[in-house]
Amino acid sequence: MFFNIPTLVYFEDACIKNHQKDLASFGDACLIVTSKTSSKVSGSLDDLTEVLKSNDLVYYIFDEVEENPSLKTIERAYLKHKDKNIKFVIGLGGGSPMDASKAVAVMLYHRFDDVSKLFDKDVDNESLPVVAIPTTCGTGSEVTGAAVITNEKEKLKQSISYRIYPKLALVDSKYLYSLPKHVLANSAVDALAHLIESYISSRATKFSNMIALEGLRVWQLNKENLLNPENLNKEDYKNLMLASVYGGMAIAHCGTSLPHGFSYALTYNLGIPHGKAVGYFIYGYLKYANQKDVREILDILKFDNLKQLKDYLTKVCDLVVLDDSILDVALKELKENKSKLSYCPYPVDENLLRNVAYTYGNDK
Repeated sequence: MFFNIPTLVYFEDACIKNHQKDLASFGDACLIVTSKTSSKVSGSLDDLTEVLKSNDLVYYIFDEVEENPSLKTIERAYLKHKDKNIKFVIGLGGGSPMDASKAVAVMLYHRFDDVSKLFDKDVDNESLPVVAIPTTCGTGSEVTGAAVITNEKEKLKQSISYRIYPKLALVDSKYLYSLPKHVLANSAVDALAHLIESYISSRATKFSNMIALEGLRVWQLNKENLLNPENLNKEDYKNLMLASVYGGMAIAHCGTSLPHGFSYALTYNLGIPHGKAVGYFIYGYLKYANQKDVREILDILKFDNLKQLKDYLTKVCDLVVLDDSILDVALKELKENKSKLSYCPYPVDENLLRNVAYTYGNDK
């Protein structure tokens, strides 16, 4: 049994300013990878550039990361900055910018002529140093080695082969204040899925379970507030961000399983936000899991039964029953995803997968 997350994490108010020396230690020039607007609206980009300027660091901003970043975006960021003598990369935003920053850091280190090499087997896991600054409360990418990128050629979302843990994570919950209600809810449900999938996992250990269960306890503190976000206060936002970091730590050890595996087809083909897509399959995943473990999760979340959890997810994520055709696609893709299947702790066959996929719509 082991546990290892090689990321230095600071979680506090004014985190970027307080740890500017840590930032400056990575070199004199950096690339900020972010999205078009969210880091500007949250104030995180201003906070970051102010600190970089005060430490005389040269910085470049690539703010073209879309939701579910594509290989073309990664390639464009690399080609624009490959000759800039960049020493480290900063991922600023939600999961998409942070995941993109890891892929770009690999490209800048290896200087690939072909972006598809990010998916090669038997890689060395080397990259430029990555600093992660999250501005949503679901991804956990600031403490994981994973980076999920949209592969247009294969028409699917998949993790790059390189495991790139950020060297430094700077976590400040004030950047959640400006999130729209639906983004906050979907992000939080993604964190919930991370905690559940790491606890209901073939790779779970006492160490990972300790984190997952504490994460679930913290997550449930805002269960009702996610339905009424106008009630959130400063402490609530801190707990939402903390639950997300716990979720990231847990999946860094255990990975994710069937709900995440099913979700990618929904996001790629229908544009359903990631957290919402994952939320659709949580109920089915738990229905067929060890019921003692399920009971422990429900007790911590303060649900009497699985139906209450299902009804809650339906409301908070605005879930609707999906057409069988898209579920068929999700099922077909997941059957090829050996890691997601192997992380499921109960026996998996096509009948089981079909039951998990279709349970939400079939159980009235």
